[in-house]
Amino acid sequence: MDSNVIDGLRKRHKHVHPLIFHRSVEYARDVTHLFDILESMPKKFPIIWDDDTESWSVCRDITLNKKFLERDK
Repeated sequence: MDSNVIDGLRKRHKHVHPLIFHRSVEYARDVTHLFDILESMPKKFPIIWDDDTESWSVCRDITLNKKFLERDK
């Protein structure tokens, strides 16, 4: 991915925590996907990465989330 584009997206999405932004870059297939991930970022927390939709989603209780528990296995 082009670092100039990533820096531009970082400036555009200043409200996104740096660690979540970094994780989003890791999960993104390409710059377009990264843009979509950041634009669809939930406003509520906690959030968890959903492998099925390839996006962040709100989780009421992260300790009870089946996908979160399966991920550590």
